Amino acid sequence: MVLRLMDQIKKEYGDKIEVKVFKGITDEAKEYGLKVSPAIVIDKDVRIIGVCPSKQTLKNAIREAGVV
Repeated sequence: MVLRLMDQIKKEYGDKIEVKVFKGITDEAKEYGLKVSPAIVIDKDVRIIGVCPSKQTLKNAIREAGVV
């Protein structure tokens, strides 16, 4: 679900945002202290963790972060 949502967001925002997907235990997950997934980090701030957000929730988080 999250991967499909991220694909939709990337298509909608195009070059305005950068989408990176990491799977498993990664250096990035350790850097942010993440112990559960999914997690969505926007502009170096953990915004959503442990749930698959709705598309509108994710769009709101992107907007609130001032990214677009």
